[in-house]
Amino acid sequence: MTQHHTPDDALQADLERLNDQFEAEDREDRRADAERRRKGLPEPERDIRAYDGFADGGAAPRT
Repeated sequence: MTQHHTPDDALQADLERLNDQFEAEDREDRRADAERRRKGLPEPERDIRAYDGFADGGAAPRT
């Protein structure tokens, strides 16, 4: 049986790679946070990054 590749296949593959990257970054953030708690360190200042063209370049801090 022949598989037909559609543009949706490429988009789906891109989305899956992006999801994998987000999950890896989330795991690293959780690991670093757990390490900080184990050491009894205070919560760090939030690093708020805004990307050009996203929300007019501004971001509101979370409370």
